[in-house]
Amino acid sequence: MQLSPAEQAEAPRAQTDRTRQIWIDFARGIGVILVVYGHVLGGLIPPHLFPDGPLAQWMSYTLYTFHMPLFFFLAGLNVQHSLARGARPFLASKAWTIAYPYVLWSLIQGGVIMLISRNANIPITASDLGAIWYRPMAQFWFLYALMICHVLAVLIPNRIIMIVVALAGLIVFMLLPIRPDLALTMHHLPFYVAGLYATRIVMAWQPHGRTGWTLLIVTVTAFAAAVAVGGQLSGSDANSIASLPACILGITSVVLLCKLLNETRHRWLALVGVMSMTIYVLHIMAGSGTRIIMQMLHVQPMPWIYLLAGTAAGVILPMVAHVVLQRLNLLAPLGLAPLPKRKPAPAPLVSQAARSD
Repeated sequence: MQLSPAEQAEAPRAQTDRTRQIWIDFARGIGVILVVYGHVLGGLIPPHLFPDGPLAQWMSYTLYTFHMPLFFFLAGLNVQHSLARGARPFLASKAWTIAYPYVLWSLIQGGVIMLISRNANIPITASDLGAIWYRPMAQFWFLYALMICHVLAVLIPNRIIMIVVALAGLIVFMLLPIRPDLALTMHHLPFYVAGLYATRIVMAWQPHGRTGWTLLIVTVTAFAAAVAVGGQLSGSDANSIASLPACILGITSVVLLCKLLNETRHRWLALVGVMSMTIYVLHIMAGSGTRIIMQMLHVQPMPWIYLLAGTAAGVILPMVAHVVLQRLNLLAPLGLAPLPKRKPAPAPLVSQAARSD
C-alpha cells in the first residue's frame, strides 16, 4: 500500500520513538541487574560468605559510582513529556507509582525482616517502620529521593534556577561529614536534572555500526581508568567528587551500549527493564531469602555460587511474581503499575420522544 507524504514523514518518527523506548528499557534492565548484584554482594559479606577483600571493595565501588545515578538520569528523560499533561496529573501519577509503593513495600519488607530477624544482616524494629516518613529504609531511599525530584520539577519550572539548586545541593552533600540516606537526594538530583534538560539531545543521538562500537570501547576504557583513579583519590567513596568522572562515563557507556543493542536479540533485557520496578522492590527479599535457604540447606560457602544464585533469584523470582500479579490484575493495586485510565462514560441515549421532536 502506498503511503501518503504525511504518513511517510511520520513513519521514521514512529520507528524512532519505538527505538527510544526500547533502549530505555534496556538501560533500566542493566541498571536493576546491577542493583541486585550489588545488594547481594553486600549481603554476603557480613556472614562471611564472600571475602571482604580488595575484589569485593572494587566491585562495590565500581557499581556504586554510576548505577543509581543512571536511574535518576533515565527518570529525568521522561519528565518533560509527562509534565505536558499538567502538574496535577503528573504528581498524582507519581504519588501512585512512587510514593505509595515506597510506603507499602517498606512496611512489607520491614515486616518480613522483623519475622526473620535472627537470620537478617540488619534487623528491623517497629520504630524503624514508624520512621519511614523521614528516614528511608534499605533500598527504598531511591523512591523517596525520586519523589522529591519530581516535586521539585513541578515547583521549579525555571531551568536556570533548577540547575543552580541541583549544583548547590551537590556541593552541600560533598561537604557533609555524615551522609544519611535521605541526603543522597542532593547527590542524585543533578543527574535527574541532566536527564530532564538533555532529553531531546539524548533521544536524538543514535550511534551506528563500527563507529558506535568503537566509541563504546573508548568510553568503557575511559570509565575503567576513571574508576581506578577515582577509587584511589576518594578512598573508594563512590559519592565523592573524585568519583564523578567515573559516574558520568559509566552512565554514558550504558546509554551508548543500549542504543547499539539489537532489539530482536535482546528482548529479554527489555523485559527485565519493563519489570524493573517489581524487581527493585522485591529483590532484597528474593536475594536474601535465597541466601538464607542455601545456608539452612548447608550449601558449602562458595562465594561465587552464593553471589550468582542470589543475583539470579533476585532478578528472576520478582519477574515471576510480576507475571503472576499481572494475571491477577494486582500490579496497580500494589503500586507496581500505573492505575488504568478510566474510560469516558458513554453519552446518554437520546430518547425516542426527543428524537421525534
